[in-house]
Amino acid sequence: MKSYTDERKGILLTIMATLCWGGGMVLSKRSLSSADENSLFVVQLISAWICILIVTLIGGKLSIREWKYGWLGILEPGIAFYLVLVGLGRTSAINATILQSMEGLMIIGLSFLFFRGRASSRTLFWGALSTIGAILVTTKENILTGVSINSGDYLVLLGTLFAAIYVTLSSRIVGEKNRAESLLFWQLSCCTVLVIGSLMLTGKFSLHVDQFNVYSVSSGSLAYGISFYFYLMGMKYIPTSLSAILLCLTPIFGVFFSVLFLSETINAQNIVGFAMILVSSVLVTRDCVA
Repeated sequence: MKSYTDERKGILLTIMATLCWGGGMVLSKRSLSSADENSLFVVQLISAWICILIVTLIGGKLSIREWKYGWLGILEPGIAFYLVLVGLGRTSAINATILQSMEGLMIIGLSFLFFRGRASSRTLFWGALSTIGAILVTTKENILTGVSINSGDYLVLLGTLFAAIYVTLSSRIVGEKNRAESLLFWQLSCCTVLVIGSLMLTGKFSLHVDQFNVYSVSSGSLAYGISFYFYLMGMKYIPTSLSAILLCLTPIFGVFFSVLFLSETINAQNIVGFAMILVSSVLVTRDCVA
């Protein structure tokens, strides 16, 4: 049985993961201005792999036992992140972020569908509220004008679904007391090898030393490496439904870093969204740890 301290630790680790994802998203946007999706994806994967390898070796957590779960890396960051990157080339960043904010509710739904995970009506309510808040935070125009759907939007939505499937399955594996560091190392190893191999077979592989710049390396380390490490560690201590709700904090950090480093602006609608996410996240956390 998990203690109150363990629950708090899981919440803190998950919030740190959303902080890394939010920062990584801004750095990825900056990196796309000087690199194509394929090259950036490879650089980010290699950077994340090296980062997690160092963490695993320092902690002495590398184990052969978890290699059989390496295939999960195909789902995320493999398919999920690549679909999102390609989709970003065909749709606006606003639409992409809106669709990605649906991941939390997807995870709750998949957990219930596949594993009969428990999700109370209160949890579902706060989940819906936080998702609406995420939409308000990331939308620059009046939400009442609607959001157009094109092929890029569908790709981002499909990528988000693969990400939700990854989180749902990983929550069961981590719950079996596998080492998060080793698990992530094998997943990144499998994903990196398959991505590079597929790009080489299709003649789309192109990699140069100058592509490993501060933005691309740091975005990969944060978005694909450290964030997943914190998230997998956090899932040891809190239920999947709670970690799913806390994912809605990612847009808050993303918008904050966008304003701070990319000089983007927010309006009153975005501020209302901030409040909705914070309130729902705090209240669902209190419900789950009570």
